[in-house]
Amino acid sequence: MNKYKLLGAAVLIAFAHVSVAKEVAKLIVPTAPGGGTDSLFRAIARYAEPHLDATLVVQNSGGAGGAIGVSQLTRAKPDGLTMAGVWMGPITVAPHTINTTYGLDDYIPVIQLDAAPYVLCVRANFPANNGKELLEELKSKPDTYTFGTDGVAGPGQLAAERVFQSFGVKARDIPYRGAGETMPALLGSVVDIYVGSIPPAAAMEKKGDIKCLLATGADPVKALPRATSLGELGIPEKETLLWHGIVVPAGTPDEAVDRIADAFDKAASSPEMAEFFETAGVEKKILRRKEFSEHIRKEYAELGNLVQSLGLKKQ
Repeated sequence: MNKYKLLGAAVLIAFAHVSVAKEVAKLIVPTAPGGGTDSLFRAIARYAEPHLDATLVVQNSGGAGGAIGVSQLTRAKPDGLTMAGVWMGPITVAPHTINTTYGLDDYIPVIQLDAAPYVLCVRANFPANNGKELLEELKSKPDTYTFGTDGVAGPGQLAAERVFQSFGVKARDIPYRGAGETMPALLGSVVDIYVGSIPPAAAMEKKGDIKCLLATGADPVKALPRATSLGELGIPEKETLLWHGIVVPAGTPDEAVDRIADAFDKAASSPEMAEFFETAGVEKKILRRKEFSEHIRKEYAELGNLVQSLGLKKQ
């Protein structure tokens, strides 16, 4: 074979590689790298990628409680190649507490992946041993006890306040930047109640340092058998769950939305993600487009009314 034939063969091989090259899709994660939300979406992206027929690149875009990343998502081209991994914060909370550039009609909810309640925990010597006793103690001493949360008008505060309002409880919110600060504040007697995610709380309860007495979900939590559920308190409709899901820009074609939903549904059902969910203290909870959209709109309205009733102003 002469050099011209060799060159021609090389060109044909190069074109063949180009023809089968996958498109590049982007998953915006509206947090800084390294946290629990970032870890979850990086993990599930790995198992969704083979079902997308595209190379999936994760892009962190934190700030403003996730609103900056969601804003970028809503401005992206609706071509099925840009999506965002979100949670309740920037979707159903932030628009009521800060000035956002997006609303409910600027994105399409594709699929919800998981859900877990917030949990209220106290030190081991606190004078209550279940959720009902906790609420009775707080109600007997209005504005005396403090609860640490994930920020002013953040999901943690709103989850707790929905329960407190139902029982006429008044306690003082102390905002932090997450469980990494809130749990040490509880253990150090800076606050009386921890309001946050399950994993750090479950670990501390096993050590005997704290008691987790109330969960903000309608159903009991397997990892925290002592925690009273809202169903057991008779207020399952006040449930507030921390969920994660995928959204895409408004205008994204239906076939692309379905393809993305299928890919992440399959990823969430993989053995590897089942293990991840268990370790993270959350449960897989799949809601596809219509159900997910209905859930978001309902939660958006309820939390908006709560923010207004608490007199919380936009920052």
